[in-house]
Amino acid sequence: MHNALAAILCSQLLPDSATAPDWILLVPAGDIVARDGRSFSNRTPDAVVSAFRADRKDMPIDYEHATHLRAPEGLSAPAVAWVKDIEVRDGALWGKVDWNREGREAVEGKAYRYISPVVHPDVSRNVVRISSVALTNDPALFLPALLRRDPTEKDQDMKTIALALGLKEDATEAEILSKINADKTSVELLTRKAEKPDPELFVARKDHDAVVALCSQQRTEIETLKSADAERAVTSAVETAIAEGKVIPAVKESELELCRAIGVTKYQERLSRLSPIVKPGEDPATRTAELGKGAAFSSDEVEVLRRMGISEEDAKKTRDGA
Repeated sequence: MHNALAAILCSQLLPDSATAPDWILLVPAGDIVARDGRSFSNRTPDAVVSAFRADRKDMPIDYEHATHLRAPEGLSAPAVAWVKDIEVRDGALWGKVDWNREGREAVEGKAYRYISPVVHPDVSRNVVRISSVALTNDPALFLPALLRRDPTEKDQDMKTIALALGLKEDATEAEILSKINADKTSVELLTRKAEKPDPELFVARKDHDAVVALCSQQRTEIETLKSADAERAVTSAVETAIAEGKVIPAVKESELELCRAIGVTKYQERLSRLSPIVKPGEDPATRTAELGKGAAFSSDEVEVLRRMGISEEDAKKTRDGA
């Protein structure tokens, strides 16, 4: 039987009578198990009848499943009878048969004593269709509900296994076993490697996590140090500007914010273009005392304040501690 049919061949004992029967038992009710272990069930017989009648053609009865074994090879596969109808009797499927002369003589002469329908099960092994029937003498079930053993199924199974293993479909049994053993060895080797990884290539998870945590901590510390260094550089740049008389102490905080925003380098470049507005080394407190509280800024100081966007009034408040 061609594997594409996904069919099971079941055998039934023909009635022991002098004449070929008009009705034959095709599939018994309930669950059926074959001698070779295969099984199927007949839980929805009405669906099988509906499928047969919907096909609107008689179903052939041949010798030894010639319809499925010989016909695909281009060989003769004549019918010896035709199933004209199917009906359900107590859950079993029965077929009404129209025998031709050859088929009638084969049955009545007891050349063949069993029939074997090709039944098509669904994924749950329940019969949903019958496509043909054969006369056979090779029953496979312990009960009257029989399965004809299919000698091609083992070969087909071996082909399927060979292809699944990456071998050619005509691989011998020895080649298949050799490949299975080789794959088994590979799996065992990989399993041992997974259980005991090479320390040169892999590290324990806890060691990995510890290193990651340490790196994260060191990164944080480095960023903190960088931030502190940057702040010291900003403070130094502004204090240098004040010492050189290019920035007045009253605007130190604003200058610090400016230096942080544009960076020390650009801040120093900016100062290099400015002239001192107070004498280098002059004590701001002394100058404030000399000028007195609320004293006006010099023209240079006013220019600096203007460029920084600070009003003289706010500068005086900061200077005089108001």
